[in-house]
Amino acid sequence: MNEKAKGRLILLIVYLIAFVLGFWVSTVSSYSILLKSAVAVGVTVLIIFLGSVDFNNSSVFDPYWSVAPPLMALYYAAVFISGQLPAPGQTGIDAGHWTLEPGMPSTPVRDGCWIFGALPNSIRFLILFILVMIYSIRLTRNFLRGWKGLGHEDWRYAGFRKTTGKAYWLVSLFGIHLFPALMVFGGTLSIWVVATEGGRPLNWIDAPAILVTAGAILLEAMADRQMRKFLVQSGGEGKTMNSGLWSYSRHPNYLGEILFWWGLYLFALAANPGYWQVIIGPVAITLMFLFASIPMIEKRMKARRPDYTEYMKQVSGLLPLKFRRTGS
Repeated sequence: MNEKAKGRLILLIVYLIAFVLGFWVSTVSSYSILLKSAVAVGVTVLIIFLGSVDFNNSSVFDPYWSVAPPLMALYYAAVFISGQLPAPGQTGIDAGHWTLEPGMPSTPVRDGCWIFGALPNSIRFLILFILVMIYSIRLTRNFLRGWKGLGHEDWRYAGFRKTTGKAYWLVSLFGIHLFPALMVFGGTLSIWVVATEGGRPLNWIDAPAILVTAGAILLEAMADRQMRKFLVQSGGEGKTMNSGLWSYSRHPNYLGEILFWWGLYLFALAANPGYWQVIIGPVAITLMFLFASIPMIEKRMKARRPDYTEYMKQVSGLLPLKFRRTGS
């Protein structure tokens, strides 16, 4: 078995252990569905972090961003369908609708558009879940394609090792593991709304939700494909991709990623506009890309590619705009 295959197998084992333990711990807790899911996420991330420490590679956590959303969707649906939602009249984190106190019966409390006796408006959830699965499979495959195994760690983490020294694993826990997991948790609150509060029939908001989410997946896939082709043809060393989507935006892949989470939010609005507050998820993710991810990678590109500064003058940072070329 080569190093790449060995690394993939280890990732699979770590993630299976992490998600199984996370799910199990959440089922023995007597909290609302959101607190249950937060417990599940916390335990899962902690197990993955221990795997990162054991194999001395924080990139063990990288697939979490793409693997977690469909599993969170299944988790919310499973808890809802299994009847672990609590009786009405109690208080809890999820807007006071459902809470499970020790010794109290677990009963579904919503009427509405029930299909197959399970989720409220299962058609919307099914559409959402299919899109999330496509997103997850594509992005996870994209990561695995470029990951060389446990001997390879993301360049950002290597930089953190140099600058933080002995404090690296503390930085890794909070900055590389817990912070992105919190972003994903915020983004998947939209899925929670659709899975547990989505009693409204399909409506006009579902149309842009589908278009934005599917379009975001396609945009990110096209950007990644164009970049892979460029790297194969040019070698990529010291050269900047400035054709195709990359001639209109310096980060079309990030734009697709951001739009994906806004698409999920549109599904939440279609399901129940009363839960508009879950906008905190896509807003936080957008800010993370604008003020952390993009500045970090652009600093690296300017240091490694002589033509990148000129490229920045010619091409928009994120939105698909095309500046007039210098001297034209």
